[in-house]
Amino acid sequence: MPATIRTHARTDVGRVREHNEDNFLVDRRLGLYVVCDGMGGHASGEVASSIAVQGLRDALKKDEDFLLDFAKGDASVRPEDVKNLVESAAHAANAAVFAEAQRDSAKRGMGTTLTALVLVGGYGFIAHVGDSRCYLFRGGEVRMLTEDHSVINELKRRGKLTPQILEKIGNKNAVTRAVGVYETVEVDTFHFLTAPGDRYLLCSDGLHGYVEKEEELNALVAGLGEEIATQRLIDIANERGGKDNITAVIATITQDDGDASDMVLAYETLAGMPFFRHLEPRELLRVQAMARPRAFKDSDLVVNEGTPGDSIFVVLKGNAKVQKGEAEIARFEAGHFFGEMSLIEKAPRSATVLSDGASQMLEIARADFFKILREEKDIGVKLLWNFVTELSKRLRATSQNLAAVKEQMNIAVEDLTDADVFLFEEEAPAAPMPVPRAPRVPSLRAVTPEATSDTMVPPTPTQAASAGEGETVTSAVIQRRRVVMINSEPDAPPAPAAPAPVPAAQPAAEPAAPAPLEAAPDADVTADADRKTDPPPAGEPPDEIDDRPTVVPPDPDDHSR
Repeated sequence: MPATIRTHARTDVGRVREHNEDNFLVDRRLGLYVVCDGMGGHASGEVASSIAVQGLRDALKKDEDFLLDFAKGDASVRPEDVKNLVESAAHAANAAVFAEAQRDSAKRGMGTTLTALVLVGGYGFIAHVGDSRCYLFRGGEVRMLTEDHSVINELKRRGKLTPQILEKIGNKNAVTRAVGVYETVEVDTFHFLTAPGDRYLLCSDGLHGYVEKEEELNALVAGLGEEIATQRLIDIANERGGKDNITAVIATITQDDGDASDMVLAYETLAGMPFFRHLEPRELLRVQAMARPRAFKDSDLVVNEGTPGDSIFVVLKGNAKVQKGEAEIARFEAGHFFGEMSLIEKAPRSATVLSDGASQMLEIARADFFKILREEKDIGVKLLWNFVTELSKRLRATSQNLAAVKEQMNIAVEDLTDADVFLFEEEAPAAPMPVPRAPRVPSLRAVTPEATSDTMVPPTPTQAASAGEGETVTSAVIQRRRVVMINSEPDAPPAPAAPAPVPAAQPAAEPAAPAPLEAAPDADVTADADRKTDPPPAGEPPDEIDDRPTVVPPDPDDHSR
């Protein structure tokens, strides 16, 4: 496989154990690097680890042509196909160990950890069972690519590892998964992109058990060649106790074909996005592996408004501008992303995005995103949780913005209302349209001071004729707000006011014998020729004008009819 990979491997029995149950394997042609830590006692662990590394290699060797095609860039071979091949090889190793344990009863229950790395075609493929580890050194940082299948780590994941519980654990190296113990085993497999300058360390727990933090590993091997670095790591483990077997395998990709700056930039950019927080390094590398690098020239179209969206874009270098129609409404710089809703629904793009100068971006397709959700359950749960959290924040922010806008609109409406009132108060009222009126009768203000009527209707001739001796005949004074009944008897007190509706004006029937109109004896009434109302007393408001037609009684002296 790649001739630009430098490697060195070393194993040591340590200072406590009598025999070494660790095994490793390096096959440069296949690009295969394996570390196994056997268990079972009575040399069974050594047998298990040896069978595992050989069984894995043999399974991959059968499909060497398949790996070669992928290394040559054959489009018919996908990274997922190689990952499935590596996983299948790990299951073959498990079957070989289990079959040997069934054949020899003295070896029943034996097993081994297995951590395998395949570097081919610009990708790295991991198969992992147990508590051996694989580390990646890139860009001055160290990232652990595997997760321990151990009792201690399981307690950590559940948040139940307290100092009290840790003291009670007798065998702190107990694992929850191992190759060969059972007929089948669950294997963690994933793939990621490699970069020039990458350095990988595979080791057993006899080494990483003495290194608490990944940063310390970087300090121990920085600037050292592979052979010197492996020896130094083993020496450190022995100096700190050497209670277990110690194995270290280092593989370094040379920088002849470039550098890892773009890979580091892509990783750091993805790590800073809210949708990918809480992901472990191996999980984030898995996401990075499904992203497709894109390069754009100035004014190149990235997405077009109205077209269905099916991917998210992350700006790595350069800038992009967002247009709605012909207007520019936003700009994206390095580290920004857009089109994230396309990962969930296939909706039309709401705007057009153009590259502003030369730019580099990552494109993550919705199909690949859903594939991770289906195949990588742990990653899928985290991704969906991140999406829900981010969308919840956006919804809350939108609600707050809408509330603020509504409050500002209410204030603006109040200000506008105040301004309108001021304008109306300043403007002169329009002159009312003239309405024809019937002549008025004299005011009864002296008779009924509380009345504000304009019109008096006398009793009809029928009412006057039908009145018997001693009966009182009244006149009705009609006004806007009420009707005041006035007693025609000189000594009778005025009748109380009572509200009454004003009847609509209708043609009056011609009376048989109209009676003359007589005012009350004590009423201060003058019969003017024009029958106008007396002016109001000083200090009182003028009479309100009733513009409705008034029924006027006929003149008894007028015989024109």
